[in-house]
Amino acid sequence: MSKPKLLVVDDSQSVRIQLKRILANAGYEVITACNGLEAIEKLIEEPSLIVLDVNMPGLDGYGVCEKLRAFGTKYENLPVVFLTSLETKALELLGREFGAYLHKPVCELKLISVVEEQLAQTT
Repeated sequence: MSKPKLLVVDDSQSVRIQLKRILANAGYEVITACNGLEAIEKLIEEPSLIVLDVNMPGLDGYGVCEKLRAFGTKYENLPVVFLTSLETKALELLGREFGAYLHKPVCELKLISVVEEQLAQTT
């Protein structure tokens, strides 16, 4: 049985490569996007979870979440794991609302653990 497909969204190519490697080594199929608009386009590939950078030029992580809500019920249970170097209470609360919140740089084991936890809650 194959593991779910994950969408990794970050404007930093090195971060995308690192996250893809970590998650692929954990057995996940990983698709990537370099910004929020590309992330919305990649929804057609039906990811089971999004690992989403908050601070990106153009459509940021907040904007992606607003779009997900606007799409309605199809994406209402799609978990989002927010990644950011910022630390604020608002980000923590947003992460809890949509899924989870992790601070960059991300610990590999913590990332995998949070992804597994979020996916388990949707099944």
